Formats: sequence, C-alpha cells, structure tokens
Amino acid sequence: MNVLTELEVKSLNTPGRHSVGDSLCLKENQSDVYVFFAGHGLASDNGEQTYLLPYDGAPELLDDTAIARERLFSDIAAANPRSVTVFLDTCYSGTTRGIDMLIASRPIAIKALKQAVPDNFTVMTAAAGDQTAKPLEEAKHGIFSYFLMKGMEGEADANQDNKITAGELHSYVQTNVIKQSSGSQTPELQGDADRVLVQFL
Repeated sequence: MNVLTELEVKSLNTPGRHSVGDSLCLKENQSDVYVFFAGHGLASDNGEQTYLLPYDGAPELLDDTAIARERLFSDIAAANPRSVTVFLDTCYSGTTRGIDMLIASRPIAIKALKQAVPDNFTVMTAAAGDQTAKPLEEAKHGIFSYFLMKGMEGEADANQDNKITAGELHSYVQTNVIKQSSGSQTPELQGDADRVLVQFL
C-alpha cells in the first residue's frame, strides 16, 4: 500500500508538479486507490468548481492554496487504476461546522453543482451541494466519518454475506447521518453501487 501524504497532494498546485498518479506509483489496471479527506471544502462563486481546502489553505486564494476536486480526479484517472474509491467528509457551501462563513464577504452559502466522475470511480460525499457537513462532538469526528467507519467495520453488511457494497455502505451511512442531523445532512453516492468495498474472511 502506498499512502499519499498531504504534502504530496498539495504539490498539485506547484508549477511543474508531477501528477498524483506518479506519486502513488500505480500499476495500470491493477491498483485499487482509496482517497479519504475530512476538512473544509469550497465551491467557486458560480458553483461549477469545487475545492478541498487543506488546514493551511486560504479560502480567498482557492486556485493557489486549495486542491481542485476535478484536477485531483483527473490526475488519478490518468494513471489508469483498476478502481478508485473516494470518501469526502466535507461540504462546499462555504459554511463551517458552526454558523460562520469561511469567506466573510460571502453573505450566503454557495450551492455546488454536481460534477461527473470517471467510470471506475465510486465517490461518497458527506452532504448535498448546499448542505453543511456536521460534527459528532462526542466522537470527535464528522457525523459522516463516524458512520462510515462503523459501516465498514461490518454494520453496513445488510444481507450478512460478509461483503459490503458501495450501495450497502451508502444506505447505512445515509440513514444514520440523516437521523443524527435531524434531516439537515444527506450523504450522496456517485458510481457503481454494486461494487464490493469490504470483504470479510
């Protein structure tokens, strides 16, 4: 397993950078890639572009300090992995997990438009484009991350066949997140719902 560090991911914004696929040393059509990000996200003013914001990123300088989701996906896809699974515990509305805005000059939340994903990608996101991804204070995690981990431990195996598909995991996470957030946060899934993500021996 090759884990890409935050520093390597942030190098995507560096002129003359290598692609993330190069950094991961993927084997074409053989490697299964897993990406997990928990943190702030932002959308462009028109909602067409979405960004992952590192802890030291500047919301006012997205192109220079944040990671464009579309660029991250295209770099990984260019390395021709067998499959890519992405979990994003973030939102793009511009709000924090409290009541504040990441950019004070934005008086309202921005609704991120849904973006297409490459054919072999399965993407689970914490919330819809205009929602806020909320914390579960007692667990010290986001609500999405907490139920994602519980689901992958086995609780999402709805038919008890020792396999957890993307659809089973999403159903488990979505049900519990909606309940925990009183309906204000709805996780979303893009990709093949039948793909097996976890298999128990």
